[in-house]
Amino acid sequence: MATLNPPRKVGVGLLGSGVVGEAIQDILFRDLKGWVGNDRELEIRKIYTRNPKGKKWFAKRKGLFTNRAEDVLDHPGIDIVIEALGFQNASQLPQFRDYILRAFRNGKSVVTSDKAVLARYGNEIWAAAKETGQQLRFEACVGGGIPVIRSLSESFAVEEPEAIFGIVNGTCNYILTQMEKSSKPYAEALREAQQKGYAETNPASDVNGSDAEAKLLLLSLVAFGLQAQPGEIWRKGIEDIQAVDFRYAQRIGPSTIKQLAVARRIGQSVQLFVAPVLVARDHVLASVDGATNAVCLAGKSSSAGRGERDCDYVLVGPGAGGGPTAVAVLGDVCELARGVRKSAGAPSLTTPGTLTLQQENDIDVPFYVRFIVQDHAGIVGDIGQAFGRVGVNISEIWQLRHVDDEIQGLMQSNRRKQKRQQVLPFVMTLERTTLRQMRKALDSVRNRDYIVVDPVWFPIWNAK
Repeated sequence: MATLNPPRKVGVGLLGSGVVGEAIQDILFRDLKGWVGNDRELEIRKIYTRNPKGKKWFAKRKGLFTNRAEDVLDHPGIDIVIEALGFQNASQLPQFRDYILRAFRNGKSVVTSDKAVLARYGNEIWAAAKETGQQLRFEACVGGGIPVIRSLSESFAVEEPEAIFGIVNGTCNYILTQMEKSSKPYAEALREAQQKGYAETNPASDVNGSDAEAKLLLLSLVAFGLQAQPGEIWRKGIEDIQAVDFRYAQRIGPSTIKQLAVARRIGQSVQLFVAPVLVARDHVLASVDGATNAVCLAGKSSSAGRGERDCDYVLVGPGAGGGPTAVAVLGDVCELARGVRKSAGAPSLTTPGTLTLQQENDIDVPFYVRFIVQDHAGIVGDIGQAFGRVGVNISEIWQLRHVDDEIQGLMQSNRRKQKRQQVLPFVMTLERTTLRQMRKALDSVRNRDYIVVDPVWFPIWNAK
């Protein structure tokens, strides 16, 4: 009778034991026991974290924990390093980059969930992977548990992308959903997201759009070969959105508001931006609620003959939380453990350098603008003239009836003391205009004496 050979152990080192790192440990220690097929079995051999004693698995696996990153990076029995340290501020990124580079030099492949370090230092990291002959995987950097990167680079490998866009930050989507469904103020919806673990104690990178920006840069690299840097694209947060904006959105279209990360080809350039966007209710993204993520791909082959460019393929799944991210990380680890190798350079469906980044001020879209003004005659006409002078055309003007509590809530949210009878909210929708024109128009009116709160403005989604 034949004797089965024991599975080959593949050594794994883990940098980080936070939300994602702990979820990885839960799966490998408790659920799967490390089996990955092809006679391979994962085995965690070292875990780096700054404070090991407070971690969930420390008591049972004390010998695996260390507070020295080099104990993971230099360990001779580790084949794959997982970098799941969790980005808190920009000052940490050079160190995280150095960890990845050191792992490569020591003959180890790397799987990372840290989109910020790849967005900032991706060129250097991929060059080092190629030089050392090591592998880098980053599926968990975009879309949580959705296999976006693998789908783009493999399943859609013969497609010529026209646009890739969607909801890539579960925290923002949860906040906006609560504001719409329950009419909660922004601050209250944010607190609830924090209580449920969808938002960090310091939520800045989520709500100001920088987390979505880093993910968008990776998507634009894979889809369009674009090597842009953080800070080079237009990014607008959701902090100014209030429940009243959803009331207006319901009348316009009807529509809703979603934070979108957008990359779409315009001739030989690529338009990139992250912003809250007015999305028509019949669009596939409008029904994606809570902490869910959804990414749309429009391809030249699939769009042929349709006369529009929007959503040919949709990938939907959980976008926040340690569990979905851990699953994505371990999917990459299992692939490496089975011996699957890919090109060591940055993956891209488009030859890098073929397309250029569209200038931010040239972004050309319709806009939603919400004003809160002192209530007296002639204001709408004055604003209309200001927009007209810079070539911006008004499409519609909306003024809803507002109860006293709604007005007071708006004033409190903006730290203003005006009473209900003194202020008037209303919304203008603008025809397609450039960001340059939009900024010039707003600059010309925001200091008028009748402006109570700085205008709230963001794009209206248009497929073309």
